[in-house]
Amino acid sequence: MGIRRWLTILFLLLLNNLTAQNIGEKTSVSLITCGSGNELYSTFGHSALHIYDPTTGLDRVYNYGTFDFDTPNFYVKFCRGQLNYFLNVTDFNRFVGTYQYEGRWVYRQELNLTTNQKAEIFAFLENNASPQNKFYKYDFFYDNCSTRLRDVMERLLGESLVYPDVSTDTTATFRQMIDLYLIDLPWSDLGIDLALGMPCDEEADFREKMFLPDYLMANLGKAKVLRDGELMPLVKKEGLVLAENPNLTKSDASSILWIFWVLMIFCFITGIFIHPKKLKWFDIFFFILIGILGIVIALLWFATEHSATKWNLNLLWAAPSWIWGAILLVRNKPSSKFFKVHAIITFTIVVFWIVIPQSFHQAVIPIVLALAARSWSWQKRRFIIKKAADAPQV
Repeated sequence: MGIRRWLTILFLLLLNNLTAQNIGEKTSVSLITCGSGNELYSTFGHSALHIYDPTTGLDRVYNYGTFDFDTPNFYVKFCRGQLNYFLNVTDFNRFVGTYQYEGRWVYRQELNLTTNQKAEIFAFLENNASPQNKFYKYDFFYDNCSTRLRDVMERLLGESLVYPDVSTDTTATFRQMIDLYLIDLPWSDLGIDLALGMPCDEEADFREKMFLPDYLMANLGKAKVLRDGELMPLVKKEGLVLAENPNLTKSDASSILWIFWVLMIFCFITGIFIHPKKLKWFDIFFFILIGILGIVIALLWFATEHSATKWNLNLLWAAPSWIWGAILLVRNKPSSKFFKVHAIITFTIVVFWIVIPQSFHQAVIPIVLALAARSWSWQKRRFIIKKAADAPQV
């Protein structure tokens, strides 16, 4: 028998002994839900599980939403979806202190569990927090701090956990659900919508919606647990631990759409009345910017493990090929064929907007129209030059 196996057996024996000593009738198991913060990473809230016993001094908060900035190649792994998150354990005061500092609300729901169920949850989490088990591959929609706790409840309570009637549940896609949290962050909303592909436009079922901590809190709050043949509320008692700081500075929620509509109007007017050569450097910058965006979208699709960034139809208009258009302008060799093709593509996207199976951000319409206008402007110029050259000489 190998050393690793002996160590595992020893760990489980110690864990069972620790469980027996610390879990009793007065032990409480609570779902802790934390409100949104001002930073993008905290926009969607947070979930954790708290196990507490006043008689033994047991006080442990299990938090699946942690990662280590000191991880080698941290930013590369984060961008490529290869960063390991891990289960962190701390005490309640230290956990809440972070949210108090950030001015965010914290809500507790004590679960109505038997002593055996509490012991099983405690043993499972302690085993999960061991060095060999605590790391996992994070996925924003399918494997995060909230879904992990949902899975713990379902795995350990089994068929005794009864969710509320799902037939009355409203339908929503993953994209629609996260959009509700980004109303006060318009630039983040735009960036996230550009980065996410068609998988986010799939309808989230009842369980999948619990990737958001608020939905986990709401659904466990309505759930029942079967005990001695009788259905009882899963949540025994609940209440606010920490109120939101009313002085918390909120992000500027001003609409950004007007910026892109002004851009579109400018591109159309100049395309009609101003020779494109006078706006050559504007077009070069514009096309390079869109081309770089296309490269980023392509990398998120093909060079990462993020499931949500696959099949991103924003590449139809934000194509890396726009960079070639900019190069043609720098060389003073605008191609009629290039700009004709891109003008047709962009106009077609607008015409068939409704039937495209991906939900685009509202700002995309004026951006696409602006691209179409500038492409048409260069195509129109080349057409006029060619027509003049083909005219019979007198």
